[in-house]
Amino acid sequence: MLPLARSFNRVQMSDPDNTPTLKLRPRNTAQRAATAQTAANAYGATQTQVTPAAPVSTQAAAPSPKLPRRGVIAANWPLMAAAAALLAGGIAMGIAVGSATPTPVAAVATVTPLAPQPETTVKPHDAAPFGTGGQAKAWPLAPASDQRPALAPPPPPPNPIPVEQEQAAQKPEDAAPPPPAAEPAPAQPTETATGHPDAPPVQVAAAPVPPKSLAPSDAGPQAWRARAVPPPAGSKPPFVAILIDDAGLNHKATARALALPGPITLSFMTYANDLAAQTRAARSAGHELMLHLPMEPLDLKHNDPGPNALLVKLDASEIKRRLNWGLDRFEGYVGVNNHMGSRFTRDHERMTEVMAALRNRQVFWLDSLSGPGSVAAEEARKAGLDTVERDLFLDDPRSPGIAYELSAMERIARARGDVIAIGHPHPSTLAALEKWTATAKERGFSLVPVSTVLLRREQMER
Repeated sequence: MLPLARSFNRVQMSDPDNTPTLKLRPRNTAQRAATAQTAANAYGATQTQVTPAAPVSTQAAAPSPKLPRRGVIAANWPLMAAAAALLAGGIAMGIAVGSATPTPVAAVATVTPLAPQPETTVKPHDAAPFGTGGQAKAWPLAPASDQRPALAPPPPPPNPIPVEQEQAAQKPEDAAPPPPAAEPAPAQPTETATGHPDAPPVQVAAAPVPPKSLAPSDAGPQAWRARAVPPPAGSKPPFVAILIDDAGLNHKATARALALPGPITLSFMTYANDLAAQTRAARSAGHELMLHLPMEPLDLKHNDPGPNALLVKLDASEIKRRLNWGLDRFEGYVGVNNHMGSRFTRDHERMTEVMAALRNRQVFWLDSLSGPGSVAAEEARKAGLDTVERDLFLDDPRSPGIAYELSAMERIARARGDVIAIGHPHPSTLAALEKWTATAKERGFSLVPVSTVLLRREQMER
C-alpha cells in the first residue's frame, strides 16, 4: 500500500471558478491517514470537484500505554471466541457435506426434445435485379432457404442494380452523364447520377420448365440453331449460361477461359488477331461461339470502341461496309452481341440496319444492355430474329465485387430457372469462375451455352 499512497500525493482540486489546480501535499507518514474523499480520488473516483481534505496534524502521536499480558487476552477475548465458533461451524458443515448421499444426475437433469420448426417461406427480394431495358421481364431474386452460395457476398449496396458495362480491351468506359431533372416514366429505365438504372417492378417468376427440344432449323433467321452447342446430357434447371466477352484479344487469357468446364459461350472481338485458330480451339473444347460487335458509346471521346466500330454519324453505306467486315471475321458463331454501344443501341434507324444484316447471316441477337434506353431487342424482334438479354455482369468495375455477382447469379437462376451472366477474361474473373464451376454441378446448377437459355425463354413465352 505504501507505493500506491505515494503515487497519489498530487490531487486535482478545483478553484471556485472551476479552474483545475494541483495541490501538493507533504510526503510524510501521517499523510497516509487521508480522508475518505482523498482515498476515493486515489482509487479512480471520477469527480469533477473534490472537497479539500481536512488538515492533518503533523504532531507525533502519543504512545499507547502498555497493558499486561493478561489484560491483552481479556481485551481480545470476544474476537477469539468468535473465531473458535466459526472454526467449529466449518468442521461440522464439512462432516455433514461429506456424509450426504449424492443425488443421481438423472433425477436432476431432464432432456426436453426440440419442438419442430415451422417451414419458412422465401420471399423474393431485389438484391440483384436484371433484365433492364427493352421488353425483358424482371424476376424476383429469392435466395433458396436450404442452399447457400459458393462465395459469401458482401452486404448489398443501397441500389445494387447492374450498370453500364462498356469496357475496352484495357480501358473501361466512364459512366454516362446523369439524366434531366424530370422524373422518367416507370416503364423506361433511366440512369441516375450514380450510373444505376431504375428497375421495372418485380414480377413473380414462372415455374422452371426445361426446353422441349433443341432441334435445329435448316432455313430462315433461325438457321443458327444448326451450329448451336447442345446442353450436356441430363441437364435440368436451374441453367447457368456464362458468356465471356472480349475473347481473342489476349491469347493467354482466352486460352485460360477455354480451359473452364463447359459448355460456356465465348464472344470473340471482331478486331482480334488469329481468330480462325482461336475459334477452332474454342469449338474443339466444346464451347459455343458468338461475335462481339463494337458500337459507339455515350462518351466516345474517352472510350474508343475499336477499329471499324459502328457510329451513329456514319451513313448507311459505311455502316453496311463495317458490318460486313466484322461479320466476315470468322465462322461458326451462333449469335452477335454489342461491345459498348450505349449510344448506338438507342438509335432505331441504325439498329434496324444492323438487324437486317444479322437476318441475312441467320444468327440471333443478344443485347448486352450496356446502357439504358436500348432498342436493340425491340428491333431484333421486328426483324424476326431470335433475341435474348443478359441478366447481369460479373465484373463491372462499379460492382460490389465478383463474389457478390456470383451470389446474385445463383439467386436469379434459382428464382426463374435460368440466368445469363457476362464476364471478361480478366485474371480475377477467371480465377473466381474456376472455383465456382468446379462445384456448380454438385450444388444443383447446370452449365449450358447461351443458346439453351434463349430457346428455353422463347418456349416459356409461347
